[in-house]
Amino acid sequence: MSDHAALSPDRPSTDPALDLFGHAPFARTLAKAIRGYSGSDGIVLALYGPWGSGKSTVLAYVQHELESGQEDDRPVVVPFNPWWFSGQEHLAKAFLGQLQAVLPAKYEKFRKFGDKLAEFSEALGSVGDAVGTVTGHGWIGSVLRGGAKLAARSRKDVPAPKQASSDLLMEQKKRVLVVIDDIDRLAPDEVRQLFTVIKALADFPYVTYLLAFDREVAATAISEQTGLPGERYLEKIIQVPFELPRPDRAALRQALFKRLDAVMAPTPEGRFDSIHWANIFHSGLDPMITVPRDVVRLTNALSVTYPAVVGEVNPVDFIAIEALRVFMPVVYDAIRTAPEEFTGHKRFGGYDAGEAKKLAEAFHEGWLKTVPEHLRASTKDLLERLFPRLESVWGNMHYGGDAVGGWRRQLRICAPEVFPIYFKLSLSLDAVSRADIDALLAATDSSTSFAKVLLAASGVKGLDGVSKVPALLDRFMDHLEEIDSATAQPIIEALFD
Repeated sequence: MSDHAALSPDRPSTDPALDLFGHAPFARTLAKAIRGYSGSDGIVLALYGPWGSGKSTVLAYVQHELESGQEDDRPVVVPFNPWWFSGQEHLAKAFLGQLQAVLPAKYEKFRKFGDKLAEFSEALGSVGDAVGTVTGHGWIGSVLRGGAKLAARSRKDVPAPKQASSDLLMEQKKRVLVVIDDIDRLAPDEVRQLFTVIKALADFPYVTYLLAFDREVAATAISEQTGLPGERYLEKIIQVPFELPRPDRAALRQALFKRLDAVMAPTPEGRFDSIHWANIFHSGLDPMITVPRDVVRLTNALSVTYPAVVGEVNPVDFIAIEALRVFMPVVYDAIRTAPEEFTGHKRFGGYDAGEAKKLAEAFHEGWLKTVPEHLRASTKDLLERLFPRLESVWGNMHYGGDAVGGWRRQLRICAPEVFPIYFKLSLSLDAVSRADIDALLAATDSSTSFAKVLLAASGVKGLDGVSKVPALLDRFMDHLEEIDSATAQPIIEALFD
């Protein structure tokens, strides 16, 4: 497999030069807005976007843009991922510990500020050690423990050290940007706790908070915990909200095609039907890809499964069935567990044709109802293209038995003999592989070579005791149009011999 087809970790891009989804221009605009804010008041910004839409990538690009600027205009960036402390009882002190760890390390003049923050803490040795482990600043544990002793000794109230910390920030006039990601991945009680911390500390001068989360998820979590309207709660904390622009469809497609080119590179020449791909992609696959993470999920799945079946499946059909497995597992399971409802060319005829068609319609409407409403029409279209038999269920288009031979030749999933390979990702020992057929086709110019292939197949028997030869010749008949009169004689001689 090509190096480019390796698994892609689901982590954000950090270099705008490698932007695949059009996030870099928006990140530059956001960084410019942060750099241009001249007020001394603390301010809270939010970046809203659904899971997988690229929020973490935008945050990384913003940080890259800010840290590439002039020293005078460059804020001190403090990343804080609440997942590091998920489940901690005192998230507020963990947050303060992160500020203490990063600020003095990035800006020497903030060391006094870090010391002053310690007075917010009490008995935080364990949290301090955790922060030191995550950030690499081992001294933070002792700072926190020292601060706790100081607080215990002086018994100052909370407003006093907070005011002292604010005074130090006002004195430095150095912008601090606190970046908080993955808020929407926390448990509901942790979401509420984190926003409580931000609300309490948002008035530090020259401190800007940039929060990234799915607004709906966070609002729901807050409502569950507080009983208050989550949206209204967020409005009281966040001064400037930004909506992450929807990914450009052209950029999403370009990224998908680029990664698919790498994953599908081992496909034998001439096996990728571009017309079939265009029909499959535009009919049902394209609507499934809505955010950058969808591209990563699908191509990661293919990079693991496709190498096992290269040359034995239709590559376009395999992409489609893997997309269903990743994005619509209920539909995938319906296909996997009921192949008799999807494969072949069965048509409705006879005295009970009407009843049979009603039963088929009921079965297929059952799984179709599990598909999100906005995807039902495209998914239905996709399944009809994968399994032409469905055109007789939902319409009046019928196929004859001769069509199955063409489907087998193309290794289509709708051919009953090929169908199992798409799900087992392997062939049974007595199954006819495309490699077997290719070997037989390559031997048609010599009766001796042709007979040799058949004799080898005769030694392979299934559980029923029947050799592989009948099935091999049956599949060979699908390719008669590739045989010319010049090679007919060696084939006939070999069969008689």
